[in-house]
Order: sequence, then structure tokens, then C-alpha cells
Amino acid sequence: MRVRLVGSLVRRGGREVEITLPDDSVVGDLLREISETYPYLGGLDPTKGILVVVDGVEAGNLQGLNTPLADGVDVALVPVTHGG
Repeated sequence: MRVRLVGSLVRRGGREVEITLPDDSVVGDLLREISETYPYLGGLDPTKGILVVVDGVEAGNLQGLNTPLADGVDVALVPVTHGG
């Protein structure tokens, strides 16, 4: 599975990373695997500033960390930034 990186994550990991997951994987599995395989991306925690977008929908609007990842799904990791 290819996962697109957006914003500040591009500087740390390029435009995408590749991850191999079992067929029954969910978003939580993906984040754990990316954090272990690509530690330079830092902890990828959706409760701490990372949005996981699955087929154009933020995972929190689906099933959160339990959102299934079917073969061919489009996944992007988007850091949340705040400014003033």
C-alpha cells in the first residue's frame, strides 16, 4: 500500500511511503507499521495532529483507528497546523 504524505511530513519522508499490511488491516495497524518502518516520521498519532484521510474522508468521520483498509484504497497523512 502506498501512503501519500502531505505538508511537513514531505520534508521528513518524501511524498509517499510504501507499507505491506495483511488483508484485514485497519488504520491503527497502518499507523503502527509506518511508525516502526519509518521512525524518522515520528509518532503518527491522530489524536496529536495527524489526520488520516481514506479515500478522501478523514478516518475520524469513518471508524477512526478501526477504519478498514481495502486493497487499492487511497490513504494520505496530513499534519494539522495551527497559526495565528
